[in-house]
Amino acid sequence: MIKRMSLLTTVTGVASVLTIVASLACGGTNPLSVSIKGSTNQSLTVPTGTMLSVTLQTIGPGAYDVPTLSSQAVKFLDVSEVSPYVPAGPTQRFRFFATTRGQAIIVFRHTGNNRTVEDTANVR
Repeated sequence: MIKRMSLLTTVTGVASVLTIVASLACGGTNPLSVSIKGSTNQSLTVPTGTMLSVTLQTIGPGAYDVPTLSSQAVKFLDVSEVSPYVPAGPTQRFRFFATTRGQAIIVFRHTGNNRTVEDTANVR
């Protein structure tokens, strides 16, 4: 049985989407995926064992580097470019795994002129 829940929010000048997709496997674990899209600093609470993705759009030259993490509560998995491909610059999706209880500040620094983004993951 699969259950899905979505929440769509617009933040000043930037469309920010927080989509929470919960999948309940029959007789198995309860995997949860949390996705954030936008370039504003955000804070969210996620359960241990959760996959977390952050999608950032670059405007102009450059891209976001591999993020830095303030703790081991969240583990960085990978980064990839995703569609839609726009002339403004690459859209990047960063994937993480919430490994243990605690708080992790995830810092995304840009190689060009885009501002630094700091998201806080509170793992419960």
